[in-house]
Amino acid sequence: MNHNRFAILSAFLVMLGVSLSCYPSFHARGPLEFKPDTLPASQVGVPYETKIHVSQNDTPVIDFTVSQGALPPGLELVRVQGEDTVKLSGIPTQSGTFTFTISVSCYGTNVSGQTGQKEYSIVVEE
Repeated sequence: MNHNRFAILSAFLVMLGVSLSCYPSFHARGPLEFKPDTLPASQVGVPYETKIHVSQNDTPVIDFTVSQGALPPGLELVRVQGEDTVKLSGIPTQSGTFTFTISVSCYGTNVSGQTGQKEYSIVVEE
């Protein structure tokens, strides 16, 4: 192989590598990570606010839902705009231990279908 052909082949491989790097990698994805692991307790009639953040996602989270169980009465999920975060806030109206599952879906132009869920409990004291 002469030097000219080698230079052309090298340039082509560099260009190919650069163009491929513009797309997300399609590697085996690990599970989504939810933080915090547990939620703080609350009290009836007292304003409550905490955030749940999702990481290890290849694309932005597009949806947060309560897929099982129910939030304590008086609390709601509010999406934090521009972040992979949801805020749980409101004023609890009933005491007890409330267990629920937060599910998320992620989506992007070239990667879709990444989902995850985590079970949480909140103790609402009288």
